[in-house]
Amino acid sequence: MFATSIARRCRWYLRALGRNPLIRATDRFEALIVLTLLTTALVAIPVAAHAADQTYAARMQTVTEQAHSRHSVEAIVVEGSTTLPVDFDNPAFVRAQWREGTELRTEQIVSPVTVKAGEPLQIWLDEAGSVVAEPLRAFDAKVTAVAAGWIVWLSVALGCALAAVVIRSGLDRYRARAWERQLLLMAHNDDGWANRRT
Repeated sequence: MFATSIARRCRWYLRALGRNPLIRATDRFEALIVLTLLTTALVAIPVAAHAADQTYAARMQTVTEQAHSRHSVEAIVVEGSTTLPVDFDNPAFVRAQWREGTELRTEQIVSPVTVKAGEPLQIWLDEAGSVVAEPLRAFDAKVTAVAAGWIVWLSVALGCALAAVVIRSGLDRYRARAWERQLLLMAHNDDGWANRRT
């Protein structure tokens, strides 16, 4: 039903650009603007795809770098957490202990899951030995790229839709005033645009 309504409206806009003398100038202008905005939204599709490709390439570079600079070790939880993180401002911390070479390290780290003391926990370290987040995966890069493409296209499409609504609203007000003026002229028997003689 919705698709049929849109198709019917598009056909009307195409007819409005024809040579029919009964079509008002405002209708032609509206049709021209709407079809231009529709074309802009369609042209934005390859632009969004390019943005997605660029984002994917950048993310995959990060994935490759993190894969080479981060490694995982298995730690033992010394002090566990019994609650999941409430939000990013209040993460859940646990104390974990692991062996790095001959050194035994114990640190407080952020835990993404609820763990109890004595349970094993996989943690990730960078080349300097600092605790870091798990490296990004190729799947993460794909998700980010798809999201970036959709954001670009939806921004353009919503901008075009908003512009069409604003322009049509303005033209509707203009047409309503024109009809009101014509009705007033007819009601006062002014014979068109001629001034009344008083």
